[in-house]
Amino acid sequence: MNGRRIAGIALCVLGVAVAIFAVVWVTVLWPSLSKIPADFDQETIQEGTVTLYNAEHHAYDNYSVTNSRHYVAVQASRDIVYLDETLTFTNLDTDEDMPSLQANYLLAVNRSTRVNVEGRGDGVGGGYYAFPFNVDKNRVYPFWTEGNPENLDCRWTGVEQEFSGLHVYVFQMTTPEEGLVVPASFDAPHMRIDQTITRYVEPVSGVTLYFESSTKRSGTIPVLDPLFPATNPATQQAVTFYQDHLRFTDATVADLASQARSAKTWIGFAKNVLPWVSIGVGIIIVAFGIFLATRKERGGTGEVRA
Repeated sequence: MNGRRIAGIALCVLGVAVAIFAVVWVTVLWPSLSKIPADFDQETIQEGTVTLYNAEHHAYDNYSVTNSRHYVAVQASRDIVYLDETLTFTNLDTDEDMPSLQANYLLAVNRSTRVNVEGRGDGVGGGYYAFPFNVDKNRVYPFWTEGNPENLDCRWTGVEQEFSGLHVYVFQMTTPEEGLVVPASFDAPHMRIDQTITRYVEPVSGVTLYFESSTKRSGTIPVLDPLFPATNPATQQAVTFYQDHLRFTDATVADLASQARSAKTWIGFAKNVLPWVSIGVGIIIVAFGIFLATRKERGGTGEVRA
């Protein structure tokens, strides 16, 4: 077997290996790399206003606040990442924390789909923790929000626009007309939740660049007659226990836009460019190998003169 034929066969093997790599990348390597990292750690900051009912004075207290949502991965398996979510509020006028509004949740999130896993955490099963890659504007995404007893459908509003240098889809979710109902418990009254949330999402990366929410939690409380508290029956008074209007800070928007820009570039290359380049290069190498292997090697000729 001549050297050219050996080189051709070797190139054919190499070309097939390069093409196979594209298949392995798409089916095995890319799905693994696109999962939520096992060491995930992210914080977003909102700013806005909060109104709280003051039961002692039967009045409302208004605050200018910042709100932190901090997610830290505490454990991860092949398919699920467990996120510790800490919510804190800071009174901007006093620069002090507001302990009554602090909350903590444990989320069990499917690392590939970004959906809360049923029965594994505080998030409602089937509700998204975050948008997945390649957001479809014609698809409805149910989202779970802290404190809600059920998911809300997040729908495209029909608006696409440029925001922070990126093309985004504007999604929105809102509670039904009758609100969401949280039944009374031992330490909490019957409560109605009314909420509207708007998200600007970069569709390739699924990163939410802008988040704005309005939430109202209301119900009734028994109120005694101030003149005859012991003899007259209590009357039910409608109150708003909690109301807020929050949006991402400019610094959070800038940080998320940077993440989305990098992720969009990486996803575009890793999912769409690299596999096809590998297949194309593999085909070219195989074709050249076949050319070498089947081409006849020229033999030398000569004459012997007397």
